[in-house]
Parts: sequence; C-alpha cells; structure tokens
Amino acid sequence: MAKSETIKIQIGEEVIELTGADKEAFLADREESNAQILTLEAEYKAKQDARDSAIKKLGEIAGLTKEELNAIL
Repeated sequence: MAKSETIKIQIGEEVIELTGADKEAFLADREESNAQILTLEAEYKAKQDARDSAIKKLGEIAGLTKEELNAIL
C-alpha cells in the first residue's frame, strides 16, 4: 500500500484533511499516545501481578485457602 500524501480525520461531523507538517504532527502525536497507553498497560499488569503474588504469599503464610482469601478481599 502506497503512502498517502494526506490523511482524513473526523472530529464530530467535520472531516479534516491533513497534509505536510500537520499530518506528520498528527501521526507523531498518535504514535506517542499509543506508546503511553502500552506503557500504562504494562505498568498496570506488573502491579496486578505483584498484588496477586503478595496475596498468594500472605495466604500461604497465614494458612488460608483461596476461598478464605477471596472472602477477606
């Protein structure tokens, strides 16, 4: 697929055609936003994994079953 000289975006009912520097700025912003979303998702997953691990260890130390842990949480 060939690169298009323009891209069209829709904001509400209005369709805007971007070219040149405006197009490049839009694409760079979109790429940065996507990278930020991926970073946030990875951080969230890491925190969830750490939380789950801590809960599991606490349950093992306290001798609690999975059901008992779930009831506490």
